[in-house]
Amino acid sequence: MKKIYQLLMLFLITSMAAIGQNRVNIFDPKVPFTWLGLDFSEAKIVGEQDHITDDAKLMELLAAWNDLMIKEAPKYNVTAAFHKQIDLVADFTATNQNNSSIDLSGMLVVSSDGLGAFSSGTIQRIVNHYNFNGLSGLGLMIVVEKFDKPGKKGVLWYTIVNMDTKAVLFTESLENPPGGFGVRNFWASTVYATLERIKKKEYNLWRIRKEATVDLNQSQLAVATEKPKEISQPKKEVASVNQSREDTRPSVKQTSVVTNRTSVKPGGQFYALLIGVSKYNDTRLDLDHPVSDAHKMKETLSAYYDFSASNITVLENPTRGEIFSALYKLRSQVTVNDNLLLFYAGHGYWDENIKQGYWWPKDATTNDPSNWLSNSDLREQLRGINSAHTLLVSDACFSGGIFRTRDASAIKSASIDYQLLYKMPSRRAITSGTLTAVPDRSVFVEYLIKRLKENKEQFLPSQQLFGSLRLAVINNSATVPQEGVIAETGDEGGDFIFIKKSKTK
Repeated sequence: MKKIYQLLMLFLITSMAAIGQNRVNIFDPKVPFTWLGLDFSEAKIVGEQDHITDDAKLMELLAAWNDLMIKEAPKYNVTAAFHKQIDLVADFTATNQNNSSIDLSGMLVVSSDGLGAFSSGTIQRIVNHYNFNGLSGLGLMIVVEKFDKPGKKGVLWYTIVNMDTKAVLFTESLENPPGGFGVRNFWASTVYATLERIKKKEYNLWRIRKEATVDLNQSQLAVATEKPKEISQPKKEVASVNQSREDTRPSVKQTSVVTNRTSVKPGGQFYALLIGVSKYNDTRLDLDHPVSDAHKMKETLSAYYDFSASNITVLENPTRGEIFSALYKLRSQVTVNDNLLLFYAGHGYWDENIKQGYWWPKDATTNDPSNWLSNSDLREQLRGINSAHTLLVSDACFSGGIFRTRDASAIKSASIDYQLLYKMPSRRAITSGTLTAVPDRSVFVEYLIKRLKENKEQFLPSQQLFGSLRLAVINNSATVPQEGVIAETGDEGGDFIFIKKSKTK
């Protein structure tokens, strides 16, 4: 009997020890979490009607605020704010998906009068609607209550959740006045300011006041503590870009926020599909320059950048079926670490009745849309091509609805911000205009090729390329080029980066 009692006690002690090993303090500097980004589920934006004029602009800003958290991760330093001594993983998939499905009709308001304040129950209700897409362990999100311009404050709820159970483990609100130029930076400054407050004061107060613990099983801890691959960079440079302002405490390891689940590896190939439609079955639609523009793009890419000639396909005057066949073929060629440039020059059309844009292939006719290639068709095809980065360049009357609102391993020698852009998958587009007709002789293509040829930098992000040609096109034509994320195709905040050959031809 005594022996049975001893065995029972040993079992209980062992079980309790095992349980204790899984109980962690969420404010422990060595306990990781996934950085989830900004949530706008029930946010109100007050007094910005002059700058945010429609839902498209509003949706663009919601995406831009989260993009900024990634692109300027050393500034919006969550790692330093929460005193973490380990690398943190950033995955904004869940919050971006949630933000993209918001009913925007009541988000913009003139006054904050009558607006109810959030509570911990509000935060829990918001989290209950989340799909964390297989993420496990602890997650940190910032739930935006309001950006109140008349009230001169942004109200943010810093929230830690158990992504396996959707339980809110901790949530506290912080307020701060906005500042800076442009709507995006004006309100993003409240995130920066509150992160600085957390780093200097609030974190220690929270840790003392909220000795919050949570049970995580071993699989959850394994996912949460999985160490992402470090970005290859000279140690001195990494320290300088990751070091938070005014934070020189040696006890805190400064680390960058990097993606883990969909991190792009350097060394991928560059592919290009260049489409030019000059000759149509209906000869009244014929153009002079699109095919020659496509060949000029091929010459420029192969001569100046890391595009092998064998990886560049030029389609001259293709039918709709031929374009689909070429896109389908790319599914088996392009891998998750490769880059794809898709160029189109030819007629385009905007159908105002259904708010849809189209390309017109060779077999298109003006009175029958059966052979037109729509925005929706294109997005579906791009979703099927599992590239690291896809850049669409369209020289046609094209729908703004497409927007959401070498040894390639040379990227390892790029600055840390370019490496971060390269590591995150991207689906972006540059178009020659909005919904207006564009001329046969394209000023847009002329400046696009000119800027690519004149570029002296080894690494050229597409957004920087667009910035260098936009004003020149506006000043020399009647069109206004556009640039942005292609909606619903898997963009995660990165960018297509042109890499120059070591020796140009």
